[in-house]
Amino acid sequence: MVATTIRPTRTRTRLSVLFAATLAIATLTTTVGAASASASTAPAIHHTNTVAGYGAGYLARQLDASGGHFDYGSPDYPDVSDTAYAVLGLHAAGVGRDEAATATTYLSTQLGAPLQGDDGTDNPGLIGYDILAAVADGRNPYRFGGHAAQNNLVARLEATEQSSGLFGTADPTYDGAFRQGIALTALRAAGVPGNNPVVVRATAWLRGQQCGNGLWTAYRADTTVACPAADPSTFTGPDTNSTGMAAQGLAAYGQFPRRTTLLNSLNAVRSADGGFGYIAAAGQPSDPDSTALAIQGLLAEGGNPGAAYPALASYQLGCSAPAENRGAFYYPGNSAPNLLATVQAVPAAAGATFPLTPSRPSNNVPVIACTSTSAATTAATTQQASYATAAAYAVHVTQAQAASTAQAGTAGPCSGTSGQLSLPAAAGSLSGT
Repeated sequence: MVATTIRPTRTRTRLSVLFAATLAIATLTTTVGAASASASTAPAIHHTNTVAGYGAGYLARQLDASGGHFDYGSPDYPDVSDTAYAVLGLHAAGVGRDEAATATTYLSTQLGAPLQGDDGTDNPGLIGYDILAAVADGRNPYRFGGHAAQNNLVARLEATEQSSGLFGTADPTYDGAFRQGIALTALRAAGVPGNNPVVVRATAWLRGQQCGNGLWTAYRADTTVACPAADPSTFTGPDTNSTGMAAQGLAAYGQFPRRTTLLNSLNAVRSADGGFGYIAAAGQPSDPDSTALAIQGLLAEGGNPGAAYPALASYQLGCSAPAENRGAFYYPGNSAPNLLATVQAVPAAAGATFPLTPSRPSNNVPVIACTSTSAATTAATTQQASYATAAAYAVHVTQAQAASTAQAGTAGPCSGTSGQLSLPAAAGSLSGT
């Protein structure tokens, strides 16, 4: 869903939505580490730590196979955002310690062009992801991999702020509120106080972008004009992705503008399965990325994601998938593992919001254990276990089937994939590197 533009040109927004209901969820037999950080207001939830653990296990195995980092299909283009996001997922799920450490060390060597946008200037979203990952792994973002100016990620992020308070010089049309949220969570992770002039300007800018219904659209060029109504046919108006990240950015600094209105507006646009689609309009099919970001936005505001958790879990590949794909999340329209959907889903499934505090995950790398039971039976049994009653599960199945038949998603202006997550708290002590 919405995020920053990264090298090579690639949007972290998945606007192409084709809803396909699936019950391919793994058996819940492997014990995984507890989430290292979760919102203090998060309600008791079903099996999210297991879902998050299996997703994190998939990410850890992919990091092992790729040498500790992800690429855009070519070693010439390191995928720093997904690599950093994977680190966050491992820490949120509390597993994959070695893989998280290796990936974070790799990130500390990719501080030049990989952190810049297409215009050659520092990209605040990419730097923000690195700061979040560094802090989660106990590294010092002020001296990330060395003592030169480029190793001070916090100073570099602050330097991207414009006089308006918006971070970054790139066109904010599609990601203004989103990248602002990332930047603010990163500064909070690094311990930058709320009275810092950079933070004061940045939070004021983001509050000014909020719509009357409490949600955010990607960017409002003229904040004296009301936000347009959410329109899936044109992909305009408030969206769940911008809202989820913007809410986390402000909540990280203890700011909750229009909280009640925001929560009511988000809950009013839930999909039939309890999840969320990209455009914040009623009747939209859900997708894992938007559901994950909406979960985090709800948690940041003290809300209850409720049925969004099992809706998110329904996109996880289980025993009906090839063994190497199990634990990953897929995006509607393609049952193959989707890296961006997976890195976004794992922290949300763990009930975590940005920024994560430093933690020490276990070395466990969870693997879904499948029995000889048929894949369909295993998936259905596992998915049903996430609901309080058989009747509630039956309602979910009926709604999902109806949505699959009647609700084809609306293609958006961007193709590809999406990603994001973590906890509104100051970072603890940071070890230097």
